[in-house]
Amino acid sequence: MTKYKFFCCPGYYCLVLGLLFASNILAQEIKTVQDFETWSSVGLQYKPIDRLNIELEEQVRLKNNSQTLDEYFTQLSLSYELSNHFELSGAYRWITMSKKEDGVSVNESANRYHLGVVYKHDIKRATFAYRLRYQNKSFSDSDSSNKQFVRFKTRVKYNIKNWKLDPIASAELFREIGGEFRNFRMTLATDYRIKNIGKIKVFYRFIKELNQSNPKSTSIVGLSFIHKLNF
Repeated sequence: MTKYKFFCCPGYYCLVLGLLFASNILAQEIKTVQDFETWSSVGLQYKPIDRLNIELEEQVRLKNNSQTLDEYFTQLSLSYELSNHFELSGAYRWITMSKKEDGVSVNESANRYHLGVVYKHDIKRATFAYRLRYQNKSFSDSDSSNKQFVRFKTRVKYNIKNWKLDPIASAELFREIGGEFRNFRMTLATDYRIKNIGKIKVFYRFIKELNQSNPKSTSIVGLSFIHKLNF
């Protein structure tokens, strides 16, 4: 029975359903807008007490085949491990977005915060995590209303023996509060930890808009570095 335990895990079926959902999205005969983006970030991580983690991150995102600025932001994040299985998290993000008005590039500011809870567990060498997150984004333009979402994410990381680049896969759905599902996101990633220094992460991400007349399909390559502070 032990060898079938992995296939009895809820996370396994969530990922399978996510893949099936993605293949159904790709098969739809709807005119889509495609783009390639790059996301790059650097950050600092500090652990003042046991189980409490603080991160400060600066990120830049490029769009239009990574040729023009989409947005950049500063984010402060907190997370606290309630136990070996449960974690609470929250973050505040100050965003500057680039857009065109009458053919002229202008910047617009936005504020975003989120609150979430994560449940995680291990099955042999695989670690599964399930996250529920509430997200609220407000804009400096008074004509723009707040955007509120509930996000559902499943993630699995597999520990390969004697190998430092463990594979990570995740699937996530965004549902607008009071509305419909708006985005589907899939990510493949790996990270490399440098002892007493920090962590480098690389990833490929696919994002598909849902319930839109001309949905946008975006492929993203990302790179991040988090420096761990040791006081």
